[in-house]
Amino acid sequence: MEVTEAITPEGTVVEPGEKRKYNVSGMEFVYTAPSCEIVTFKNCTLTSGSWEHGLAGVIKDDLFYHSRFTKDASNFRTKSPFWSNARGDFSVDLESDFFYNYTMDEVFTWFNIGQYWHWFFEDLPLIKAFRQKPDIPIVINSPLQYQLDSLDFFPDIKERLCVVDTPAIINAKKVHAVTYPAISDRGRVATWATKFLKDNLVTEEEGEFKRVYISRNDAIARNVKNEPALIDMLVDEFGFVPFNTHKTNSMSSMPLKEKLKLFAAADIIVSPTGAGLTHTHAMKPGGIVVDFNHSFEVAEECGWNNIADVCGLNWHTIEAETKEIPAERPKPKNAHMEVDIQQLRNTLQNAINQRA
Repeated sequence: MEVTEAITPEGTVVEPGEKRKYNVSGMEFVYTAPSCEIVTFKNCTLTSGSWEHGLAGVIKDDLFYHSRFTKDASNFRTKSPFWSNARGDFSVDLESDFFYNYTMDEVFTWFNIGQYWHWFFEDLPLIKAFRQKPDIPIVINSPLQYQLDSLDFFPDIKERLCVVDTPAIINAKKVHAVTYPAISDRGRVATWATKFLKDNLVTEEEGEFKRVYISRNDAIARNVKNEPALIDMLVDEFGFVPFNTHKTNSMSSMPLKEKLKLFAAADIIVSPTGAGLTHTHAMKPGGIVVDFNHSFEVAEECGWNNIADVCGLNWHTIEAETKEIPAERPKPKNAHMEVDIQQLRNTLQNAINQRA
């Protein structure tokens, strides 16, 4: 079946679009966060998208809708047997044995790409829309452990989930798709989405560490090449506790509630920019965050520092020296970094003095 890519129509507004303007690390950021809407399609076919669940969308009258409520990237278009064309016209065999086939009456679609930041700032806030229609099942691909952990905070949503095998084709009388409240290529998020996390992912207990360093040297991209010397300075001079430096203190295997406790207790977090900073929303107002990023990235808002504006954090970005680019993720923003340790020392001391 040949289908043509189409623009998603307007829907019922859950949260309006919002123009944001604020300063972080001496930079002014201005942008419009998109609205969050429930868009309804009748007598249509819902697809789970690529193997990574990007380009999950709705086929209706030979048109394919996915913009605003699913992820689109070149690897979703090319690394999938779903689509025969990567330029806007797609071919999908709805009768293929490749798909798991389902028939349903009325559903919300919640297929997601299973990436950490995207889940918390794009997918999880959609619960606000799901609650407007509380009796409708929510179709989702098999959740990862951290997603299940997050849904423990929303038992009413968890009991509505309909987990389907993927890749899937679902013929439905009515599909409700909810548009994302973020511009994910730069991590630009609506204020209400951050507040939603801060208000709902709440821990009654706090961890024991006030100053925390989060390494990325367990990841492929954006490693700090002079990290041993950096950690020595943080530990010896400022009393930091490092995480993600070896398997026994890995945050990737840490339950969500333990991560929230860690951030809720921390007065200062230091880390290369990345998903490890997702839960800075749990920090108390007045907390200090220092991240490292490439000089060509800091002029653009990048993923996490917008949290500071909403949560009252003192966020400082240090421009690191760009090193080699990993072959596995060959984009300049994924290059490894080297941090000026004296600059980090000065930034921390100044931030602590200003707070005092």
